[in-house]
Amino acid sequence: MAKNGGTCLYKEARLNIEPAYPGSTISITLPASGTWTSRPKRTVINETYTDQDDDAFTRRHLASDGSMFFRRHHKYPRSFLWRLLDSRKTLEIQATDFDQDGDNKFEANLTLLLHFASAIRPFCTAFAEPEDRDALTVFAITNASELYTITLHRDFFAKPAASEQEIGDWCKRSSLTLLQNNIPYRLVAVNFNELLVSLDNGAIVRLTRSSRDDMVWSEAVYQQNSWSLRGMLPWKGQQTVRFDNADLSVSSVAAMALSPDGKHIISVCLDHRLQIYNVESGKLTVQQDLLHRHDGLHERNPPYFIAPSQSALLQVVNMNGGPAGASYHIVTYSPVEHQFKFWGVRDADDDLNGIYDTKQDTDFIPPVDELMQASVWTMEEFFLVSKSASWRNTELWIRGRSGPSCKVYSLCFDLQDDDVDHLAHVWRTEWATVDPGPLTVEGLRKNSSNPGEQERDLSDLYETDSIEQWLEFLFYPGRFTMSTLETALLFFRKGLDRTHSTRSPRGSLKERLCATVSAFALRSLGGADEPDRYEQAIADQWQAFYGLVKDLHKRRGESLSLAYDIELDMPWLVLSDYLSAIRKCSKSETIALSAAAVSNFRQASSSLHRALPNPKDRAVSKLLNAAAFFRRRFPPSLQQELKRQVEMDLLQNRAITIVDRMEFMEEGCNLWNLLTEEDLASLVEELVEELGTETKSLTTAVFIEALQTLVVEESGQRAKRKQIARYGLHALVRISQETIDMNYNILLDLLLLILFLQSEADLSEHFDASEVFVELLAHFQDYTILKWLATAVWSRQSPTGKSTEELLKALGETHQTSKFPMVQTVLEGVYGGRAFDFLIPSNAKSGLFTYWSRAWISSVFEQDFDIVVDDTMGILLAQKEYGLAADFSKFLSESSWATYLKGRLHIALGENSLASVCFRKAAYNLGLGMFNVEDSDSAALVSESERNYFSEGLPKYYHHVLGLFEKAKAYTYTADFARSGLRMLMGNEDEELKTELLQRLFTASLQTSRFEEAYTAMTRHSDAALKHSSLQSLITSMVSQSQTAALFRFPFVGLVDDVDAILANLCHKTLNLASGPPYHQILYSFRISRGNFRGAASILHERLQRLKSTSSKHNDPTDESLTHCYLMIINALSSVSEDDAYILADQRIDDAVAPSYAIGKGKKLLKRQIITLDTLRKEYQAELDRIGAIETGQFPLFDPADDMDIL
Repeated sequence: MAKNGGTCLYKEARLNIEPAYPGSTISITLPASGTWTSRPKRTVINETYTDQDDDAFTRRHLASDGSMFFRRHHKYPRSFLWRLLDSRKTLEIQATDFDQDGDNKFEANLTLLLHFASAIRPFCTAFAEPEDRDALTVFAITNASELYTITLHRDFFAKPAASEQEIGDWCKRSSLTLLQNNIPYRLVAVNFNELLVSLDNGAIVRLTRSSRDDMVWSEAVYQQNSWSLRGMLPWKGQQTVRFDNADLSVSSVAAMALSPDGKHIISVCLDHRLQIYNVESGKLTVQQDLLHRHDGLHERNPPYFIAPSQSALLQVVNMNGGPAGASYHIVTYSPVEHQFKFWGVRDADDDLNGIYDTKQDTDFIPPVDELMQASVWTMEEFFLVSKSASWRNTELWIRGRSGPSCKVYSLCFDLQDDDVDHLAHVWRTEWATVDPGPLTVEGLRKNSSNPGEQERDLSDLYETDSIEQWLEFLFYPGRFTMSTLETALLFFRKGLDRTHSTRSPRGSLKERLCATVSAFALRSLGGADEPDRYEQAIADQWQAFYGLVKDLHKRRGESLSLAYDIELDMPWLVLSDYLSAIRKCSKSETIALSAAAVSNFRQASSSLHRALPNPKDRAVSKLLNAAAFFRRRFPPSLQQELKRQVEMDLLQNRAITIVDRMEFMEEGCNLWNLLTEEDLASLVEELVEELGTETKSLTTAVFIEALQTLVVEESGQRAKRKQIARYGLHALVRISQETIDMNYNILLDLLLLILFLQSEADLSEHFDASEVFVELLAHFQDYTILKWLATAVWSRQSPTGKSTEELLKALGETHQTSKFPMVQTVLEGVYGGRAFDFLIPSNAKSGLFTYWSRAWISSVFEQDFDIVVDDTMGILLAQKEYGLAADFSKFLSESSWATYLKGRLHIALGENSLASVCFRKAAYNLGLGMFNVEDSDSAALVSESERNYFSEGLPKYYHHVLGLFEKAKAYTYTADFARSGLRMLMGNEDEELKTELLQRLFTASLQTSRFEEAYTAMTRHSDAALKHSSLQSLITSMVSQSQTAALFRFPFVGLVDDVDAILANLCHKTLNLASGPPYHQILYSFRISRGNFRGAASILHERLQRLKSTSSKHNDPTDESLTHCYLMIINALSSVSEDDAYILADQRIDDAVAPSYAIGKGKKLLKRQIITLDTLRKEYQAELDRIGAIETGQFPLFDPADDMDIL
């Protein structure tokens, strides 16, 4: 099996390393001096990448070293990722836990950037956990040989204010003599108060301290030779190895650990020797070659030296027992022959018999050269996981490198297997490989949605929207980081800016990217108007930009280290700008990734047999691989058309037979026209070869079994009081996306095969293509929705637990918005809070996320399909994600509630006519049927106060709908539904509802200037007060819109006095006669039209008096307002009998006594008096005389009726 690359049983889930939210990165510059009088430079970084060039990208995002640390004594946060950035001068630390307690209100989602004045030495970063406090301790030795002890309390990762305390409280710096006089090579933290440091001269320094606040470290030196000047100073001619600008002695310790009993220091030196020191006596008790054999065959001349960059050589396994009664075991790795040794330790102080080779007759050599198909390779790291005290099911994880390629392999074996040949066979053939996943450059190349890898001719450029395809591919959630795209765009623009003085485009990243691509394309055409060349130029520029993205993306995937979480029993891979969770493959993934092994199942490894234990699995495996092979034989155009036909079939509502649907799909794909007779014969032959049997042996049952590989059976128990954490949700979404894509492709494979087979004549009687077709479409229906949910990103983030709820609340209060630059898919926004709503096995180990993600996406469709779609639509509307809701609406059914939701969407988009159609279409079932809105409205679109409007009759339903239009200020439709509601009222129904509908109709009619309808609605009011109020609103509105003539045409039956009183009140309230509505003239006309001549004259006389006292044009001879007013009054009184030709009006008289100090005080008082027609005529004549005198210049300086004030 090794020759085929091993059985692929595991897969990476690559997670982007990005800030949790704006302001979640805290940067702290540690002081270089020995005094702590000044506060460190601490800043909260809102990371933006618009001006980030390639160098800045490398410094901030591409780590040169990194790994993970897992705490054992404290529950949360427990897992930490650390990386060295900026030439090893910056240490980045963040928590990576999957979940936390459900009651926690704060999540450990802060990223700490610790900046050192001097670079940290390679292999000189270590972590420990204080047992007496909830913290994480970092030990680091810099190039200045300074030892930093940094203790970070848990709150440093959860609360930004926690890092504002004095640096002296959590950061200590020590300058130890031995470190100053020598060069530190390796650092190991035994625990919080004990360190092991290897030096360039071959010595090991054991540092201990008494308490966590003690800066004084006690030093103990362990070295092969006793102390001497030669040991302190380099000796001329001494063999050394150059590493990181230092000359290391060949006796320098490259790996070291403390024995489980704490009595011995175990080490591996560069000279290929295993050494053990007694801690108490300091004596070297054991020294032997890593490949020591009693027969001396291990001796080499010249001697072999281990490369100082070798990261893993030693692991101590605290497992006792075994045939020789070992107290514990030591696992060593020799780069000489890539060989592992398993040493049992009985007595570490006995050089002869205290340590023994547990399997001297077996060479434990991983066949990495065959696995990687490379003659030269190196072992980067290994980790042994002992499953039991008897060495049964022991796992060995290794990370091998050959050139730029780095791969992870695992082996399950039993060290105490007495069958030596079987054990050797296991080590040769049973290795399992880890697939790097679809986010590698090679994985992206194989992605069918990658426009850069699709062969297109010019016609394809016109038929497809290449820009939209590129944007969907580049901005697929979790595929590329924003920093990658921004840096690539900045570099891309440099080519444009060098030749053209162009202003950088503004807007979102998508807008700036499209503008830049378009500018490049136009520049390449030189201004020529050639559509064909322009489309090709656009495609070329997108390809050029993707080339830059691909280069940055490849650098992000550089493998750094392998880590293992013992508590979760799960391996991790740390990359330059990724964190990969290594998970066990699902059955369908195992079948696809181990296709070569499956095709020859009899010779397959035992691990593959354990992964596919049932005989049915083998038939299913061959079917799935044959179907995948069959679809790959067709051109990409057919595969794209097949996807389109599937979606068209799912969205169509025609009542047609299954056979017709299959034929329509087959004709749409133009399947048979793509194949000649020779092609068909060749294809059938190859298909039979892949199946391992004739097509006539295929049955419906094997297809149904194949579809069962997409289904997960729940097992385990519910996790109580848990909420998912940031990295847990990222991993869940990442794996779910991969699972959805893979399962969707499996469905396409089987569908195309079914369409092909249905026309075959020689098929089994146990094969029914129609039955399989129906099952396929049922799965397609679910996975089409899941694909949409997993790729659609909304702008308003939704909480997934108490901690994110508190976070979003705080961010909203700080930034005064509900939109944040955080990518959240609809899938995680809607269902992220339900990540623990199903059974989860407690012993899933590396298969946890595989099971978890499959169960998670399966839980989406626990309810009926239409209910899930309706609920999702409701949530999109509640989140005001109207663009996404418009795209998602194509999945809605024709049910009444779905139609109502469409109406809500149309209102939000301003499509009121379509909304009206939808609401009326759903009216009878929602208004009259047995509809329970509480069961359907999971998103609470309908308020509690309005839920009683459903299933309580059409009038109430229409009342609810008109309220929606009223909020949207669509008053025409408000009036329409108010009329509909009124028409549906039967007999003496709810008078209150009738009054409400009339009032809504009246208000909407006023807003749309439908005054006749407003008048009619007003007159139908039975409430006198409401009728009066509405009448006043009608009058005011019509007057303001100059509709007085129309107002007077209304009969006002029984309302004439009310109209008169309202107009009179408006006259009295009018402050400015010149600019305000002419209410006096309107009331005059109204009274004239009703035969009330004296009343008309009276209101105009009031206006006459106000004109005399307030008009600024009183002394203007050209102003005829007074004379015109006199004439109208005289004409009105002339229309009545002589006895009735008078009015009562307010008389102006002077103050009897005017105080001398009251300059400017009003001196007029009002008294009632009778004014006759004759009086008015005299006043009119006097007014004419006054105007004539003014025109001839004969006028007094003061009004004779006024007193003259003398200052």
